[in-house]
Amino acid sequence: MQYNDGEACRHLPRSCEDMARNIFNFLKSSSKRHCELEQFQTFLNLDPHRMLHPSQTRWLSLTAVVNRILEQWEALKLYFTDTYLSQRLVSSEHIYNALNDPFMKLYYQFLEWALPKFTRFNQYFQTQGVVITDLHEMIVVLYKDILLCFLKRNYVMQTNLVNINPMNGQYQLVDNELYLGSKVMLNKDNDNIICNNIRRKEFFEKCRQFLQTASLELKKRYNMEDPILMQLSALKQKNALSLEFRQNTPSLINLMKFLPCIVDINDSKVQQIDDQWRKLPISATLIPEDIEFEVQIDIFWWKIMNHSSEFTELCDFVLAVLSLPHANADCERIFSSINGLKTKIRSKLITHTVSGVLHTKQCITSGRESNQNCTNFEPTSDMLSRMTSKSLYIKTNEEKETETSDDTTQETIELVIC
Repeated sequence: MQYNDGEACRHLPRSCEDMARNIFNFLKSSSKRHCELEQFQTFLNLDPHRMLHPSQTRWLSLTAVVNRILEQWEALKLYFTDTYLSQRLVSSEHIYNALNDPFMKLYYQFLEWALPKFTRFNQYFQTQGVVITDLHEMIVVLYKDILLCFLKRNYVMQTNLVNINPMNGQYQLVDNELYLGSKVMLNKDNDNIICNNIRRKEFFEKCRQFLQTASLELKKRYNMEDPILMQLSALKQKNALSLEFRQNTPSLINLMKFLPCIVDINDSKVQQIDDQWRKLPISATLIPEDIEFEVQIDIFWWKIMNHSSEFTELCDFVLAVLSLPHANADCERIFSSINGLKTKIRSKLITHTVSGVLHTKQCITSGRESNQNCTNFEPTSDMLSRMTSKSLYIKTNEEKETETSDDTTQETIELVIC
């Protein structure tokens, strides 16, 4: 999703990014300048927040940067007006001109509305919970939401998403009908905007290109008719227990045939899974409330499997499907944990040890919702009984060979004695 942001932002003026960087660079190394800015913030009853750095790699930070500048816009405007008039620095002059440009603020107000659409999506799918069942629905909603900002509603709602062409000029909205956020809609007809019709038209065109590129990149990276992800919403708790939902999805055979690595379509388990799927809503009244209202989908199916053995095959299949990765965030978290463990000082840690430490960490925290940590963790008696010299210390091949030869020698001696 960050690539969508990056490609779309290329259509906006470079001066937007330059202003954010210039403000940060102008203030970052001077306590005196921060104190002077704080005086203007206090005068305007604003929180004395510092400016944020627009990072090239951390896309989720862009929204915070834009919001912070808009929050402190008037204070920054007063501060750089004073600085420019008193010091006449070239760096402050560029920032002063940008802050007094009404179109610059309009671009920032547009970004304040547009960027969270992508950052919220990114944040949701970087969670540690199982959210793959929501992936298709959320992408479709996001895609339609973007399209409706610059395309005619009838075209978007009545055309198959695969067949929609965001660049189709026949269905484009005119400039005044574009939806670019509430703040832009309020300020686009201000006198200082209308008086410069050329720049106003350029603003609308660049925002349109931003939205078009975002939708094209989204369509390029995701199949709106993905045969697997489209069907995963059936596994949600509410749908799984609903008799009414079975009218549309009476069988899981269409899903199973696309997942041969999980279940072979010719396996006898296929019929068992399907029978259990059809039977589950009939038995819904026998399922305890704590299972029925379980929020986490993987815990829901795990509880059903433990509650009744008659749904074992179905639960095994569903849990295997839910284990499919929906993002690379979990992998990156593991890489970060390994980097924290295997440092330059501890560079000789073997893979077995690193794996053990990671598993120990996971066991101690005991899931996403637990408040347990290393200070209040109590190992079970079973855990303690497993901590023997054989399991704690890995023997090298030479030690194993020596031990084997010693055992052989001992057996030979015993045979001779006998």
